[in-house]
Amino acid sequence: MKTSRLLALVAALGLTCAAHAAFYTKLSGLYSSSSDVKVDNASSFKTSLKSNAGIAGSVGYKFPFVRAEGELQYFKSNFSGGSNSGGGVSTTGDSKQISGFANAYVDGPSTLGLAPYIGVGLGMTQVDLGSLNGSQSGSNVVHFSGSHDVFAYQVMAGLQFHIVGEATFNVGYRYQHKENMSLTNAATSAKQSVKFAASNIFELGVSLGF
Repeated sequence: MKTSRLLALVAALGLTCAAHAAFYTKLSGLYSSSSDVKVDNASSFKTSLKSNAGIAGSVGYKFPFVRAEGELQYFKSNFSGGSNSGGGVSTTGDSKQISGFANAYVDGPSTLGLAPYIGVGLGMTQVDLGSLNGSQSGSNVVHFSGSHDVFAYQVMAGLQFHIVGEATFNVGYRYQHKENMSLTNAATSAKQSVKFAASNIFELGVSLGF
């Protein structure tokens, strides 16, 4: 008798979880604050990426209080100014970044329609430097180009608000970090480390279940 009751309880729990589990898609607008880009062994060259907007799309599966998803992100930003140990450097070029992440979230209980969430994501970013060029007194001190793949991770937190039907809005923050790149500086014909500072990203998104 006890065994049959236990099996019935497990079956009921499984059916309840299945009823609340569903696939979903999400589209997010992203805003990244400006951040520094540093080059080692190049007279301490430093430039900045301007604050910029991006977009992200994902497909996931929602369990009770847990979500798993795959996500694609895109950002484009120009480099702004530059300097090294010798003073100001005239900097041109832009950065395009396409990232793919596997994300996992934990959703908190809802209060007055609002539910907090936290999450982590691991993935890869393709950084296209286009042509990052820095010149000083008429001479190139830095020149990088081409696309490079680096490991990246992100930590997320925010609030969700369930609207109607299967639609849910979210407002969130992401801390995103990319691995350093070891690249050849064409201006000096030497390998140098290019370091992207961690990004502070703000998100506004909407998801639809199906």
